[in-house]
Amino acid sequence: AYPPMSVTLTLEDEIDINRGDMLAKPNNLPLQQSKFEALMVWMSDSPMNLKTRYLVRHTTRETKALINEVVYKIDVNTLGRVEATPLGLNEVGRVALTSMHPLFLDPYRSNRATGNFLLIDPESFQTVAAGMVIERQVQPPLAKVESENLHTEGSLVSREAREAKLGEKAYTVWCTGLSGAGKSTIARAVEHALFEDGKMVYRLDGDNLRQGLNRDLGFSTKDRSENIRRAAEVAKLFNEAGVTVICSFISPFESDRAAAREIIGAERFVELYVSAPLEVCEGRDPHGLYRKARVGEISEFTGVSAPYQPPRAPHLTVDTATQSVLESVALVTSYLKSR
Repeated sequence: AYPPMSVTLTLEDEIDINRGDMLAKPNNLPLQQSKFEALMVWMSDSPMNLKTRYLVRHTTRETKALINEVVYKIDVNTLGRVEATPLGLNEVGRVALTSMHPLFLDPYRSNRATGNFLLIDPESFQTVAAGMVIERQVQPPLAKVESENLHTEGSLVSREAREAKLGEKAYTVWCTGLSGAGKSTIARAVEHALFEDGKMVYRLDGDNLRQGLNRDLGFSTKDRSENIRRAAEVAKLFNEAGVTVICSFISPFESDRAAAREIIGAERFVELYVSAPLEVCEGRDPHGLYRKARVGEISEFTGVSAPYQPPRAPHLTVDTATQSVLESVALVTSYLKSR
């Protein structure tokens, strides 16, 4: 079939499909997200208004969106960056947007059809801008409540005193990797090895925290960031008590792991990349999550419909496709002893 032919698709299963939905190959899915950045050219005499809810027309889907900020403008003569003010007629800039409903996006450089969109004025219905989606995944800033009535209370027992009494320094080993890579297996084994060696140690698991402390969180980008923030705060408290913590969280975004490192402290944060190829992780699939993600029963699943950003410079890397659990544990415990 090709334009301008009409086609009818009959699905094997009864699935509710509406205008704007997309059929895609299981191994080549677009990103489903509401927050994204784009290079945009402004095409209207009326300047950009950051308070206006513009209409976004993307493929056959239409939704409202806010322009959160202009990251920078581009001088069309020099291609250099200039002051980030709202765009005017024929001006080009990099902007961050939030849409009311998720869009099925690809970077423009990868797929022009799903990487471009139009911005429409909601009153005049005139096209005011055209945009090209860029690859960067936008992460929301961590919320911080300010109050003049909050004060930090010190303790008569310092962390250094606790460590001196225990005869060891407390660390947080942050295990990150795809689902099925072996994070929980490695974390359990490292915890057991350190405990048998007489160390004060405790393991924090992502699934366990989501059943208690973080049970109010979903799997949106914002909730994932908050999930990691809370886990890092708990790990910091354990470290303050002189207890080494082994964390196992997918933590797919580099910005979230950097935030965790800042909370815990770089001198105590050990990033462990539990690496395994996607096909290996999917072949293991101990809880059937990949299967559910492939048929659309789970949205925003890391590695399938949501991205994973591998650590650029982890302290340690274990490849569970080629290394045994014992080899991985020996690497981690040896590293901790050397610290």
